[in-house]
Amino acid sequence: MIGRLTLAALCLATPALAQSADEVTAMTMAIEAAGCSVTADNGDAVLAASGLDEEQTMAVIAALYEDGLVALEADGSMSLSSEACS
Repeated sequence: MIGRLTLAALCLATPALAQSADEVTAMTMAIEAAGCSVTADNGDAVLAASGLDEEQTMAVIAALYEDGLVALEADGSMSLSSEACS
């Protein structure tokens, strides 16, 4: 599962898959609702809140990373940069 953020690391190593604006919005809103950070403790809840499957999540996170909207932190967490997360 996504609980340890291994998904985020895998996303960075795989080519971005096509994703819809709705999928990006769903994930962005889920991360914002979680306090703008995805950790080992809340990763499963963020995934569930987004309503996306793991393949969709990988594509969305890869796209957000490529756009500079998410950053992987040294502690293994992932932070979102958006209007709500400054």
